[in-house]
Amino acid sequence: MIRTDLVHSLRHGIVVSCQADPGTPLDSSDHIAALAAAAELGGACGFRVNGASDVAAVRAVSALPIIGIAKVFTPGLSLRITPTLASALSVVEAGAEIVALDATGRQRPGREELGAIVGALHERGVVVMGDVASVEQGEIALDAGVDLVGCTLAGYTEETAAMDQSGPALEVIAGLGQYGLPVIAEGRIWTVEHARACFASGAHALVIGSAITAPDKITRRFVAGTAFVGPLP
Repeated sequence: MIRTDLVHSLRHGIVVSCQADPGTPLDSSDHIAALAAAAELGGACGFRVNGASDVAAVRAVSALPIIGIAKVFTPGLSLRITPTLASALSVVEAGAEIVALDATGRQRPGREELGAIVGALHERGVVVMGDVASVEQGEIALDAGVDLVGCTLAGYTEETAAMDQSGPALEVIAGLGQYGLPVIAEGRIWTVEHARACFASGAHALVIGSAITAPDKITRRFVAGTAFVGPLP
């Protein structure tokens, strides 16, 4: 049975994406767990975490819901987020109650089908989130049977690369509402104003990552935004 209570527990909440780019100073499971613990102190309602080892580390320090993903590089394919059933099960076994899958319709390794993966996860009681890049792809996610749909990939696929990158994909968030699924807003939510705009556009919950858990990117934005222009005094 799918846990509708779990979906409801995220409503109007902030899910914090606790991830670190490979090779950066926070790229270790201990650091990811510390980020999650700190986010929980701040009022996070859950986490989005990449990879079994990091999911397990976060589960060890928190009982809050975890949206697990497994980023996998497959030569010749552009799809990265939890491409196979095996990758999905790896984060479930580590402690994730929700799994996010790429639901853009792009080819998966071994030509696995999105709907088959969703069905197998549902048989295990796992809640499934479909990550899409456009309003139209929401239909793909709906047809596959996902429980939540997110605008995670809006602006990050070839066909949406020209999208405004200055803030969240509000039009996509609003448009996804037509499918009757809870909509998760994710991507380029940098300010409280951005967050409020996402909720006003119909978001069920928000996933915020870099604005909270990436000190290098936060610092870079401040440095770039306050760079001195003109002669020194």
